[in-house]
Amino acid sequence: MKRSAVIYMLALMLLLACGKQGDKISNVADVTEWELVTPDGLPARSVDVDTMELSNPFVVYDRKSNMYYMTGDGGYMWTSRNLRMWNGPYVVIKSDSSAWFGMGNAVTAPEIHKYNDRYYYMASFEDAGGGRRSCAVLVSDRLTGPYVPLNKEGLLLSDEEIAGHPTFCIDELNAGYMIYSDSKEPDGELKIIRFTDSLEERMGEAYAMFSGADNALDAVKGDKPIEAPYLFITDTGMPGMLFTAYDGDESVVAVAYTINEMGHWLNGPWIAEPQPLLRGNVGGASLFSDYDGTLVMALHKDTVISGKNMRIPRFVKMDSQFDKLKKIGYYYF
Repeated sequence: MKRSAVIYMLALMLLLACGKQGDKISNVADVTEWELVTPDGLPARSVDVDTMELSNPFVVYDRKSNMYYMTGDGGYMWTSRNLRMWNGPYVVIKSDSSAWFGMGNAVTAPEIHKYNDRYYYMASFEDAGGGRRSCAVLVSDRLTGPYVPLNKEGLLLSDEEIAGHPTFCIDELNAGYMIYSDSKEPDGELKIIRFTDSLEERMGEAYAMFSGADNALDAVKGDKPIEAPYLFITDTGMPGMLFTAYDGDESVVAVAYTINEMGHWLNGPWIAEPQPLLRGNVGGASLFSDYDGTLVMALHKDTVISGKNMRIPRFVKMDSQFDKLKKIGYYYF
């Protein structure tokens, strides 16, 4: 198969599941009937993004309602018309004590993806005793939830793994995959599993997709693990992957690409760019499209406010017209 044909097919499939949020979330039913429930039972409040504390922000834009939906650490949801003022937080995860993670424990780095007309909420959870941190999948027929565990008892990953920061992608055959960070090793590994069609169970064993030791950036020589993968594709059909790495104690957003033309492109090899895409104690990056189709990166940035160090959501305009993702500048409202 010619390279151009492979790239076209790959781009068509990936645009449905990776990075083009504005196009893939377009038919959200019954959004206006969403029961707005805050975790403390108080009325929802409006918060300026410049004073909002939220790690690993993940944003979906729904064109039908002209609304942005954002989730992040903690597992709650926020809504906005303009990316600046956010209302919430709202409860979107339905409590279920029978799930292995209890639903009441720490929720880290959640993402929401539409797949086969349903919405899947992927995140890392801790069990009630704090002894296990692993990834789980929840499901809903609506973007706004409620999200319930897809498999309450079954573990997607090995008990030995310290798993977090899951993300979702599909291949050329519409098979679903989860990529996640295994931080058990000092340099960390990004691993991948294939789902069954229902996404309830994995097919086969997880395998290493990308290693911090084997693919160290020229400017990143720290001993902290890589984490927070997120796959995307440029307008020219080049598959890329964002991830968080460290330059000493400074967290950075890095990017890797693969030029694998045939077969299963997820196998790589994935080659990291020699320099980070963004610096400044940033991390947890993902992509979405805003109301006018501009590609935007959502991430958190460590910021000192009134003497307190906080992780603040930030939005950066990006350009993907060429083979490599390019930063345009921070989003101004």
